[in-house]
Amino acid sequence: MAKYSGLGADILNAYEASESEGGDAGDFGIDSFTNKFEDEFPGDNDDLGGTYLGYSPEANRPIENRPWGDFSDRPKVWELNQPSAAQVSGLRIIDLIPRRNRKWVFHRLAGTPTELRLLIQTIQATRQLTGANIDFDQWFELYRNGFLGFIENRNLGNFQLTGDNQWERLKNPETRPRWEEWTSSFQRADLGFRTGEYWPDRSQESNSFLLSGTDLMLINQILQIDHQQAKNALGGKSNNQQWPPFKGQPLIKLYFVSADGAVAVTSFRIMAKTDDPKVPLPKIDKTDLRNYAQKIKDQFATPLFTWEKGKQILSYKNRFQGFDGQWWLCRNAAGGRELLTRLLAIQDAELDTSKLRMSAALDEAAAFPENPPDIVVLDKPAKQEKERPIVDVVFASAEIYLSKLKKPISLVERGRIVYN
Repeated sequence: MAKYSGLGADILNAYEASESEGGDAGDFGIDSFTNKFEDEFPGDNDDLGGTYLGYSPEANRPIENRPWGDFSDRPKVWELNQPSAAQVSGLRIIDLIPRRNRKWVFHRLAGTPTELRLLIQTIQATRQLTGANIDFDQWFELYRNGFLGFIENRNLGNFQLTGDNQWERLKNPETRPRWEEWTSSFQRADLGFRTGEYWPDRSQESNSFLLSGTDLMLINQILQIDHQQAKNALGGKSNNQQWPPFKGQPLIKLYFVSADGAVAVTSFRIMAKTDDPKVPLPKIDKTDLRNYAQKIKDQFATPLFTWEKGKQILSYKNRFQGFDGQWWLCRNAAGGRELLTRLLAIQDAELDTSKLRMSAALDEAAAFPENPPDIVVLDKPAKQEKERPIVDVVFASAEIYLSKLKKPISLVERGRIVYN
């Protein structure tokens, strides 16, 4: 017996007949599905327990009152034309809001109950598979606070957002990142993208970036900005950035002594660590000092290393590795390279031969005589010091200088580790 009348009566009667076994066929077979869909199907009417149990604990969100991961962000299906209006049009019209707290993102759908059920689930699954379901505002709130709730122990990592290494600007609420939305919810609905201003450090008002795009695009842009700034702080060069800051970085000095008591010194800086709380780098700690001491002992005290000084110069400029154009007197390139390779090994770095330079006088004996003649200064004879003497100096000790401490810290002396 026909139930409906009007322009769409034949269509609606046919729909109801095709779905007569549904629990709410009189409501066009969509309403009870909608309620279950919004709650991620938490119960089974044929199951006395009343719940669906997923194969994995992560799939049991509905019975833990966390449908779709967050109860406040679950989907919303909004009816535009109720059954009485649908009788005229012959179809149901709904808005699917994938996350109910973002009402500007919606999909207007029309069709039979069967078609609507398929469309709703297809759209929801597609959004999850493509990442379109990611909420930028939710992500940014987690990011600006350093993802504090992620994994139980982040101190095992060395990235600057992990554990105690968390970026200094994130530890202080006054310097955390900031986002200001420019587009209204109506503009986001009309245009499909959003635009706003991003400050990596909210305390630096003049340092901001204009960003525009979808939620995923904004996330990628912010990560690229922050990773580039972190790279620059660590010493990377891009976008015409200058060499990384050198002064103030931890300085390791190694001392060598000759048989007649002459002292030779060489040094390099640690560029990946700092003791300055204002510098956005991982903080140097006691474990680092013990590691440096052990590597110095391995490279220079087991057995004692001899630096064979001579008249030639080997130079190396690689500020990223802590060498800002240092040079060493040596007798040949092989001896100079061995010394430099051992210095680099203290910080687990490898020699970049493209940055090596070797220089020597065409006539070494004339340029740097072993017995330079006396000269006359103010009508009086003056003895000249020997330049670039050929001498062997043996490793004696090593220490580290930190910018926030007045005195150096001894690491190795007389072939043994003294830092504990």
